Amino acid sequence: MSVPSVKDIRDYLECYGIDKSTLSDAWIEARRDNFIVPYVEKITRQSFRGVQTVTEFYSGNGGNILSLNRRPFIAVTSIQYVLGGNNIYFINLNTIEQITAEGILKSKINYDESSWYLPVFAKGEKNLKVTYTYGYADYPADVAEAVIYLTAYQVLNFVGARTGGGSVGIQAYSRTYGTYGKYTDIMRHLSTDAHALLRKYMSSSVGS
Repeated sequence: MSVPSVKDIRDYLECYGIDKSTLSDAWIEARRDNFIVPYVEKITRQSFRGVQTVTEFYSGNGGNILSLNRRPFIAVTSIQYVLGGNNIYFINLNTIEQITAEGILKSKINYDESSWYLPVFAKGEKNLKVTYTYGYADYPADVAEAVIYLTAYQVLNFVGARTGGGSVGIQAYSRTYGTYGKYTDIMRHLSTDAHALLRKYMSSSVGS
């Protein structure tokens, strides 16, 4: 499915009274496209607007496993040892098992099994140059739902702040909105639920 529309976001906020006279479509679109979508792609290290190609440098650990920065990935197209100067050696991809769902490259041959070439990730500082593809042609349903939640969060935050947030009081009556302002409770749920949906796309560590 495509990125959630303004209508999808307004439908989610049904009964909150946020129509076009309260907040324009252009404002919602700008927050979605300029903040929410880039934020989601940043924390997941994924693209949901088409397949992308990236080249990254990694430090080999002398072992048989290398963890990439993005998971899942689609395919590694090139791995090079960068040794300095013009000396660059390509690793034969046939010697590497690509575990795409986990973002892992696993050497098929151990150090002592090879007599002429070492298809291992030799120790070094940023000595491996890896080019690979990653991303989705379109938004998975759970990611689209998270975009709705996060954009709705921005909408409620902006509209609620028009009252100044904080506490509103009159004689014999006082109401505290809470730390998030007027829509504290729903905003907390939106943030928590959105990140819960995105968690499976987020890698807990970055490869080196």
